[in-house]
Amino acid sequence: MTPEQNGRLGGRSLLLYATGFYLLVIVFLSPHAGYEEGRSFLTVAQASPWDRWWDWAAAWCSVKIILLSLGIISLIAALGILLKSLNQEFWAKAILVLSAVPGLGVGLGAYYLVKALL
Repeated sequence: MTPEQNGRLGGRSLLLYATGFYLLVIVFLSPHAGYEEGRSFLTVAQASPWDRWWDWAAAWCSVKIILLSLGIISLIAALGILLKSLNQEFWAKAILVLSAVPGLGVGLGAYYLVKALL
């Protein structure tokens, strides 16, 4: 790999790290969901029943699940790109395959968001 290719990969990796860090800061430093003080945002999203439409606290917690998953995916992708720039192809591919696990969190958060709003 040429030095300029490594530089481009390093820039992408830094951008993904910054994006992932920013998303995690939003998730963990944003205000709690209203009436459900003292419970985690995952349990608030799970506890929303289907018959209560427009449950804004559960919807906000569902958005936090989606943002958490996207932040973790971004950090894992940044690590994979960094390993690729260091010519560690096997480990880079293994790390990028691991990004499928938090991808399930995006689907779960979307499900809870639909459940909270409809």
